Amino acid sequence: MNAEGGLIFLLGLMFAVPLLLGLLHLLNRLAGRTLIPLWLPIGLLLVAPVAGSIYLDVAGEVRTLRVTDKRETIQYSQQFYRTGYWSRHFSVQVEHPWADTTLMPYLSLGADAATFDALRVGQTTRVRVLELGPLFKFGRLANRSTFSMIANLFPRGPRGPWHQATATVQQITNFTEDVVRKPHSRTPLPWPYQIVRLSFTPPGREQPIEFMDNIEIASMPGLAEHAVVQITWPKDDPRSARIVGARPGAPWANWFYVFGQSLAIVAAVIGLLASWAFIRRRRKKAVNNPRMTN
Repeated sequence: MNAEGGLIFLLGLMFAVPLLLGLLHLLNRLAGRTLIPLWLPIGLLLVAPVAGSIYLDVAGEVRTLRVTDKRETIQYSQQFYRTGYWSRHFSVQVEHPWADTTLMPYLSLGADAATFDALRVGQTTRVRVLELGPLFKFGRLANRSTFSMIANLFPRGPRGPWHQATATVQQITNFTEDVVRKPHSRTPLPWPYQIVRLSFTPPGREQPIEFMDNIEIASMPGLAEHAVVQITWPKDDPRSARIVGARPGAPWANWFYVFGQSLAIVAAVIGLLASWAFIRRRRKKAVNNPRMTN
């Protein structure tokens, strides 16, 4: 979606949706019964993006546009220490397909890893575009569709054959303490681990690629940035490479440990309250029925 249309759509979600829900609630209250269920507009909001994406597949016009830039970003945060989660996003910038003035001189499109690696800055690629009036304009690489994007939500695991190579450590992030539960308290994690960012150039490629590995700190003592390590990688997905000799980290084990601690505390408090209530009830019965004390 173009910048202007995206801004208007966002403002519409922020203001129009609460206003619509309020009007529907008022209408139902005045009528004394449910004329229009409140879940209906919410359901339409959930269905609308999928329907719009399918419409782009069917009615979009395919144009050949020049690639102006491409970017690969990897994001992760300390708040995800319990899962070791990170996300990777591929974006390809192409020249703007519409002649009118826009807030951005290019169109940024999502891409899969294979397409991202194959495209080069300066070459042309096929883009499916759709224009709905002067404000709402959409674009997507022609080799992508609604169904392929849904399929990408459930990626298959890498398949061999696996190869050996060397990679350079770009960045290391250690996760050794629980800093989420208490902002001013640092509790050591029972199973510390580190997320390592590395890069290497697979045979036949001109540019290096980056990949992430989640490993136990104790399995690779002394690992430092700019170090060269042995890796193994599947031919069909080099970004799934792993460090040879490193044991996988277990952030989920830390999560269960912290959850178990919290659950034990809650269970202990409930047990104490239940015991206190039981003893108090016994005392009341003893006062009301003196025979129980004889």
